[in-house]
Amino acid sequence: MTSNSGVRRSLEGRIVLCADCNANRTLSVSTSGNLVCSTCGSDNWMYQPITAIVKETVSIKGELSVEEDLTIEGRVKGRIELKDHILWISPNGKVVDAQIHAGSVIIAGNVMGDISASEMVAIKSSGSMAGNIKCPRISIADGARFKGSIDTEAKADTTARPDLSKAALAHL
Repeated sequence: MTSNSGVRRSLEGRIVLCADCNANRTLSVSTSGNLVCSTCGSDNWMYQPITAIVKETVSIKGELSVEEDLTIEGRVKGRIELKDHILWISPNGKVVDAQIHAGSVIIAGNVMGDISASEMVAIKSSGSMAGNIKCPRISIADGARFKGSIDTEAKADTTARPDLSKAALAHL
């Protein structure tokens, strides 16, 4: 069994998403022994394993194909293909002329273009999106900006339902 102090030490220095800073930060141990954001001291954070990062000083034009989760802190112009992985656009991130295909897309920065996600799209309060979104679930926080269309139609259910007649379906 691992002690709490051992867990704290193993997480100290990890990169997390701080909800108060709305950015990726490292963890530190507070004087009370809690894990907090090393920048603002908040305990309102979430660990997100990040494996690929387009840093703030990087600008990419063209097609970006990644087979792992991706964080964009810089600027990307063009197509982004992530299969079923998570795309995180940080508050400083900017994606233009986008054709994004991913499992989930979390927008805290700016996106102009179209998104197709197999799981969900979330626009955080600092985020803005101009374009079309196609996904089964969407979350738009207070203060977020969105202009475009949303299609949340789920994939067609191909399983037969013999207990539902046309008359029963008409009442649904």
